[in-house]
Amino acid sequence: MATPPPPRARDRWLPAFVLSIITLCGSVAALAVVSLDAISDGDGRQPAAGADPTATVEAIPRPLTFSGPLPPGGERLGLSPAGPGATPDIEFARGDGPGSVAVRYFVPVASLGAGVESVTREQLGALITGTIGDWSEVGGLERAVEVRLVDPAAVRGYIEALLRPSPGGSFTALGQAETYGALRQAMTVDSGILSVVPIEELSPGMVALAIDGVDIARDRGDPAGWPLAERWRAEARTPAGEARIGEIRDAIAAKLPEVTTVVATGDILMSRCALAAIEASGDWGAALRGPVGEYLATAGLALGSLDGSIQDIAEPYRCIPMEFPNLTSPPEVIEALTLAGIDGVTIATNHIFDCADGGCGAEAMLRTIELLDEAGIRTVGGGADLEEALAPAIFEVNGLRFGVLGFDDIAAEHLQATGATPGTAPLDDSYEDEQETPPAEPAFYKPAELLGLTRFEERIRKLKSEVDVVIVQVQSGYEDTHEPSPRSIKALRAAVDAGADLVVGNQAHWVQGVEPRGSAFIAYALGNFIFDQDRTPEHTQGYLLEATFHGARLATVRLVPYRIADRYRPTFVEGETRVKILGDVVGASTGLPE
Repeated sequence: MATPPPPRARDRWLPAFVLSIITLCGSVAALAVVSLDAISDGDGRQPAAGADPTATVEAIPRPLTFSGPLPPGGERLGLSPAGPGATPDIEFARGDGPGSVAVRYFVPVASLGAGVESVTREQLGALITGTIGDWSEVGGLERAVEVRLVDPAAVRGYIEALLRPSPGGSFTALGQAETYGALRQAMTVDSGILSVVPIEELSPGMVALAIDGVDIARDRGDPAGWPLAERWRAEARTPAGEARIGEIRDAIAAKLPEVTTVVATGDILMSRCALAAIEASGDWGAALRGPVGEYLATAGLALGSLDGSIQDIAEPYRCIPMEFPNLTSPPEVIEALTLAGIDGVTIATNHIFDCADGGCGAEAMLRTIELLDEAGIRTVGGGADLEEALAPAIFEVNGLRFGVLGFDDIAAEHLQATGATPGTAPLDDSYEDEQETPPAEPAFYKPAELLGLTRFEERIRKLKSEVDVVIVQVQSGYEDTHEPSPRSIKALRAAVDAGADLVVGNQAHWVQGVEPRGSAFIAYALGNFIFDQDRTPEHTQGYLLEATFHGARLATVRLVPYRIADRYRPTFVEGETRVKILGDVVGASTGLPE
């Protein structure tokens, strides 16, 4: 029989044995926890590194099921078709009614040559079906209505169901364009085309039409009742669907674009007889107190063209013979500009140095800049040296950066700034060629071939790289004519080709032609805005150019005609005067060279 070990030897192995038992139990427990986690989470995923091991893992919701056709954009929702006989979580159906949302908006559009910007539902139906055959029947120009649609079959359903065409109307007169690009090309300024396009297909050559006062392209009125919208119903059929129905409807609903309105004016001069009339009224804001000023004040960005100086150095002239060319105003006239919310003006104009008898030189221009700056109105086109004169004004509107430049081709050969002297921003690279080429006459009368635009184009390209939208204001061309000069056409088209989105000319004191150019728009002259000229009816007539941007994209424009009353006060017009002004613009546009 073996002899048992002494008690001291048995005590030496006991702690090791107990530790082994504890380790084994811990391993078994850990294995059980891992197995339970694997059973409860069938995808076998492990917690991310650094995750809180005590956090509860949220259950992944099962995909919702649906029945009916998916609406546009519905494929992004991650829904699964409901099985045969199963109740879907979400049911989709095309049409209006409870639970419906607009998934796509369409807009009726007309060419500028139609002369119309608003219709009723009944008028639109009659225009499209041929019951109304001429734009003059709805307040526009005398021009035949030509309906041209990219997808007649789709739009016909909206017209029949929503616009209720006049009895007797038919769709036999509908024309078709192969693509929206082809439609834009056909929609020339002088055409009478009417179409209906998705809102995202709007372009500067199309005038978006309001319907019964609601204008979704310009964010005016309640879009809920807009008749030209593709609507779908999304309804929940289960508790799971009910929990997410709001999210589903929001996901498929079309989002209308962010709208920014830019309005530009013609020539502004509150001097001579205009100044005398303003003073007689006892109201320094009289020129723009009323509907025109109120309209301007609603614009996201309002821009003017100042055709004279504003200074307190010398006494301005009042009502004197119209031939007198000294055009200057006292500081008090700025009240009208601030009343109307004018944000910026170009001073690249030929009378910006004017200052009473004998003139004040660049001092008048510099004082104008100073006074306008104190009033919160930015200036472009002039400065203490060439770099300052060429500098843009940048405005931030609705989260976008709008850059504005101003240039002069009328008196810049004499008034232009240099590297060390104040003056205006010259359009031409150099006026030496014009001055050396007979006959002796102002440079703006010289051939377009002599106009060098390298610096002009470089400044526009540079600005385009720094902002979202580029607007260029140019003073160029001949006076007292509807026809743009060859130099105007060359310069303003070059501005667009260099990257400008909107180009506004002035100087003619009459309205001139307009020109959509790709995704941009050119207006060669808007006419006088606040001015005392009244030698002809055309000197008292003009229009405000309203450009509507959807984000940074120029979507549509419209021309808003007015007449200058009492030699200083622009007043909106309707009827024959409105049609006459628009007709002058369209007629001048027709003659533009290709």
